[in-house]
Amino acid sequence: MTFVRLAEVARVHGEGATAVHALKGVSLAVDEGELVAVMGPSGSGKSTLLNLAGALDRPSSGTVYIGEQDLAAVRDLAALRRRRVGYVFQDLNLITSLTAVENVMLPRELDGVRPGPARKEAMAVLSEIGAQDVADRFPEELSGGQRQRVAIARALVGERRLLLADEPTGALDTPTGDEIMRLLRARCDAGAAVLLVTHEPRYAAWADRVVFLRDGMISDTTDTSLVSAR
Repeated sequence: MTFVRLAEVARVHGEGATAVHALKGVSLAVDEGELVAVMGPSGSGKSTLLNLAGALDRPSSGTVYIGEQDLAAVRDLAALRRRRVGYVFQDLNLITSLTAVENVMLPRELDGVRPGPARKEAMAVLSEIGAQDVADRFPEELSGGQRQRVAIARALVGERRLLLADEPTGALDTPTGDEIMRLLRARCDAGAAVLLVTHEPRYAAWADRVVFLRDGMISDTTDTSLVSAR
């Protein structure tokens, strides 16, 4: 089943002579259980594509669907994101005044879940990704890999089936980056749809499909069976 689909999506920033065409008629679908990597040079539209797929931005033209829902018809996009979409930001965006478990609890509490059940859900996800031992530490007390795990746990908590990751291995050493990719791959193999932006071919090799962007358009798509990297 297709979980997210972009149909002839364009995104233009500004108007007239200064307008920037970040995406130009892009069509892309990601199925449940599929990991799709997006690659391309800086300024090719990778982050814009991710923001549109995750309902963090609206297209200038074209349509974005999550499941069967046309996002243009959704009034409360924040609620949809909390319930269906997990986002691992490039700079992680962990709240420094909250502990690891409180960061993971936050989306559930914002969605009306009481603190007790929210903490239970958060601890379950932290345990799933091997970060339960750092639950009560603050972000500044964590290593880069531990912070990434917490950010991924926050993206996974609840019933979310779409995971978007923007350069999640960018600031990590190779062993830690490989471990983060194992976590993303495992979640995908459990049925989630995963859309990953990366500039590293070694991490793109974990994907089922690699999409190449250039100048706001898809220039190529490659199916991969490079399972040895996993």
